[in-house]
Amino acid sequence: MKNPKTNYIGEARRIKRNRMFIRIIVAGVAILIVSFAIFFMYILSLKKDIDSEFTGTTVTTVRPTTENTEPSSDVDVTDPSDISVSETETVPPSSETDTSSEPDSTSETEDTPAATAPEGSEGPGEDTATTTTANLLPDVWSDRPSVFFPEKYPLQTVTHAERDQSYTSLKHAVKQYIEEHKESRIGFYYINLNTSESFGYNEAQPFVVGSAVYLPLTMMLYDDVRAGTRSLDTVLSFQKSYLSDKTTSKMRDVPEGKQFFLCQLAYLALCDGDSAAMDMVLDQMGDTSGLMTRFSQMCSCVDYMAVQNYFDYSGKQHSGDHRSSAFDLASFAEMLYWRYMSYPQDYQDLIDALGNADRTSGLGKGIPSDALLLHRSGSNIDFHSESDVGIMIADEPVVICVTVESATPEESQEIQAALGALVYNFISYCHA
Repeated sequence: MKNPKTNYIGEARRIKRNRMFIRIIVAGVAILIVSFAIFFMYILSLKKDIDSEFTGTTVTTVRPTTENTEPSSDVDVTDPSDISVSETETVPPSSETDTSSEPDSTSETEDTPAATAPEGSEGPGEDTATTTTANLLPDVWSDRPSVFFPEKYPLQTVTHAERDQSYTSLKHAVKQYIEEHKESRIGFYYINLNTSESFGYNEAQPFVVGSAVYLPLTMMLYDDVRAGTRSLDTVLSFQKSYLSDKTTSKMRDVPEGKQFFLCQLAYLALCDGDSAAMDMVLDQMGDTSGLMTRFSQMCSCVDYMAVQNYFDYSGKQHSGDHRSSAFDLASFAEMLYWRYMSYPQDYQDLIDALGNADRTSGLGKGIPSDALLLHRSGSNIDFHSESDVGIMIADEPVVICVTVESATPEESQEIQAALGALVYNFISYCHA
């Protein structure tokens, strides 16, 4: 039998230890409450000091206003030695601006009452004259329609043997169509972005491609932005020196000194084919010689800066630089597609610009509206040249490029539409 005294002492020690723990917990809670109260009083005191310091201060936010005007629709042509090769477009630019009597002013648009004439002097009478100044600050663009690729594509419904046979028929049909149009010079290239299919006809021949070359040039800009060497928020001022009689631009009514964000200019160049906007972008991208050397390194078939010798559709011999090919243009579109698939947030603006471009002629005329077409066309009337390169998103994603020289732009665009329709029909057959 244990000693009852020993049991009593052990129980007393346990009770004493428990009471000590309880006191410690109570003391900790009390300290926490007091600390919180002190901190709360400090915050209240600080708030009172701030309120007393800024009592009566009013903050006013001024936003630039935008008033739409119809842009000029003049379309001219340029020498192919100029980077801004002429083309015809019908989509109005989104950065429409007001013109005014004081284009050098940098203040926001506002109406101010004229000074009141001294009593007895001749003046406008009871009416108050107003003076309007131009808004030269960058316009806040409304949201552009966004273009997105489907998350998945439908499965092929024909057998591989049937597809191979149809693919052979497509190549034969393209070759036969081009050879039948002997009065025209035609370059064609096709790339399937889901399979290994690719073929061309006269794809390596040099052409004056107009503003179709804006696709790789703006892609170079966005490559720099992704690398962190440039910012799309850079503000550039428009100057009338960017316009000439041969410049294709809808910025002719823009006042001198009007400001644009770099991303807005790139959008106008790629969506509308605006040469003045493209020239402003190129100036921002630095040394022209270095830029063109870098661009030439992207070319796989025809060096854009090298002199090319060839015969045009009429048999006349030409020699000059600033030429490209159906193969190179199609390759640039393929590059953009894979860049977008890898970094969609960095190249979404370019996809939106291409997807919102006018598609009432060229490739777009031969492809149904339910198929997404992201394209950039180019035109040069002096050389009777029409070019169109696009990414068609239908049952499968493909790249199509058609470069044409013929007597009239309408004839060239009909050829582009017909060849685009051949490709679309082949893809549709494989998923019928």
